[in-house]
Amino acid sequence: MSEARIQRIRQVEKITDHQATVGQEAVAACQRQLDEQRARLTQLTDYLAEYAAGIGFAAGGRSQVFALQNYRAFMGKIEQTIAHQHQVVAQLEQDLAARQQEWAALRSQHRSVEKLRGRVEQTHHQGQERVAQRENDAHALTRYRSPLDPRHDPSG
Repeated sequence: MSEARIQRIRQVEKITDHQATVGQEAVAACQRQLDEQRARLTQLTDYLAEYAAGIGFAAGGRSQVFALQNYRAFMGKIEQTIAHQHQVVAQLEQDLAARQQEWAALRSQHRSVEKLRGRVEQTHHQGQERVAQRENDAHALTRYRSPLDPRHDPSG
């Protein structure tokens, strides 16, 4: 009975270990995705700064007005893209935090199952040792005969 229980607990332990590994992989994948999106946000922000600093309106008159309109429209698009990228990064940060919490819970669950298996195995082994000791004691009693016992044969 106890050996079967240990085997069932070992199967559960394998499952919880696999789940913890999958959780760890999900955290790593989300972290990579977050790093990529943060890098993209940095690129967009840097591009906006470079573009804003490098623009010059050398042409005069009407062409300068069109250039300024185009500049403002383009800057608006970049700013919208940056705002969207901020949202993407914020969502990924939330996703990462959630995955980290899930992974922590899965690791905790796995450690609990490991401890349970260890306790059950220890109890099982202690029980086996007690049975073996009782058998040894019983065997020793049957081999030993007291000199006062009428069944005692002094010739051995």
